[in-house]
Amino acid sequence: MDHPGTVRTPVVMFHAVGLPVPGWKWPTMTTQVDLFEKQIRLLIDGGFRSISLDRYRDLNETGGHGEARRVALTFDDGYLDNWVFAYPILKREGWQGTIYVNPEFVDPGEEPRLNLDDVWSGKCSIQDLQVHGFLNRAELRAMQESGVMEIGSHSMSHTWWPTGPEVVDFHHPGIKTYWLAWNARPDRKFAYLNEDQSDFVPWGTPIHLNGRSLGIRRYFPDPEMEAACTTYVAENGGKDFFSRRNWREELEGLVAGLPGGGRPETDEEMLARYRYEILDSKRILQEICGAPVVHFCWPGGAYCDASWEIAQEAGFRTICVAGKDPARFMSDDPRLVRRIGCGHYFAFGNRRYPTSDPRFLRWECELQLGIAGGRWPLRLAKFLAAARAGFSPPPTRLP
Repeated sequence: MDHPGTVRTPVVMFHAVGLPVPGWKWPTMTTQVDLFEKQIRLLIDGGFRSISLDRYRDLNETGGHGEARRVALTFDDGYLDNWVFAYPILKREGWQGTIYVNPEFVDPGEEPRLNLDDVWSGKCSIQDLQVHGFLNRAELRAMQESGVMEIGSHSMSHTWWPTGPEVVDFHHPGIKTYWLAWNARPDRKFAYLNEDQSDFVPWGTPIHLNGRSLGIRRYFPDPEMEAACTTYVAENGGKDFFSRRNWREELEGLVAGLPGGGRPETDEEMLARYRYEILDSKRILQEICGAPVVHFCWPGGAYCDASWEIAQEAGFRTICVAGKDPARFMSDDPRLVRRIGCGHYFAFGNRRYPTSDPRFLRWECELQLGIAGGRWPLRLAKFLAAARAGFSPPPTRLP
C-alpha cells in the first residue's frame, strides 16, 4: 500500500454550499453555489470522478489506485443548504458525497423542503428556497436512500465545554460564544442560525477557559460563582449593565473575591460523555437513516487518545485524522481520512484570501494525486490572486 506521504486520494472538506444570507454567523464556511457548480464541472472536464468513502477505504487497503483521477467529497455539520443546493447538483452530475451530521442539530421537521430540483422543474423560483438552517430527518433519509449522499457522524454535540477555573470573559451583548446557548438549550440548537439565542444564558455568566468537547476533560464551574455574577448583573440593570464603561472590571473584581469550588470531571464521567458523543450519535443517525453509519469526523479535528479509542470501538470504516496528530496522520492505517480545503479560500504568506476561481480546487486535487504540473499552476495562481488583493486579504471571522 502507498504510504500516506506519497500519493493520496484527495478528500475535500466543504461545509455550507449556498447563497449569501444576511446574518449568516459563519460566512467563511459557505462556498457560493455558483462556485461549487463550476468546481464540480471543472473536475469532471479534467477527467475526475467522485468515489465514496467506502471506495476510498478499499483503495487504501488494496494498495491499488483504481481510478486515475478520483476525489471524495465531504460536507461538515449538516447544513440545510447541503440538501437545497449540493445534493441536487451532485445528483445531476452522477457524483456522490458524505455529510457528517450532529444529531443534536437535526431539525425536527418531517417533510423535505424545496431544493434546486424544484427550481429546475419549475415548481418554484430560487427565491422561494429556504437556505438557512440544518437538515431534518426526512432530508437525511432521502439523501441516504438516493445513494448520492451518505450520512456520517460528526459526534453528538459539536460543542465546547469549560476546561478549567480561569474566567476568560462574561456573557454580554454581542459576544459570539454560541455554544453557551447550545449547552443551555440543546432542544433549540437546530434553530440557532435563525434566531437570537443570547438570552438563553443569563447575562454576566462567567465564561471559563474552554475547548472542543471530544478533545478535553470537562470542568464543572462553581455554581455559586455563576449565581453571584448573574445576580449582580440583574440587580444593576440587566442587559443595560454592559453599557457601563468599567463593567468588565466590576465583574472581574467580584470573581476575584469568590473562593471558587469547581471540579474536573472524573475519568468515568469523561468516558461516558465520549461514548454519548460517538456511540449514541452513530446509533441515532442509523435510526434516522435506516442504514449503517460507518464514517466519522471529529468537530474541529479535536480528539484525545481516550476519545480516539472509543471511535475505534464504534467500528467506523473511516475516521478523519488531523495533521496536528503526526503519528496517526502519517500512519498506514487504511481507515484514516486526510482532507483538503474546498478551494473558496487559499493560504499565501501566512494569510487567507477568498477566491471565486474554481481552478484552485482542481489544482489542489491534482497536487494530492501527484499529477505533473499541479504544483506550479497553483503556486502561480495564489501569488497573482494575492497580488491583486495587495497582499492584504479582507478580515475574516473563523469558527
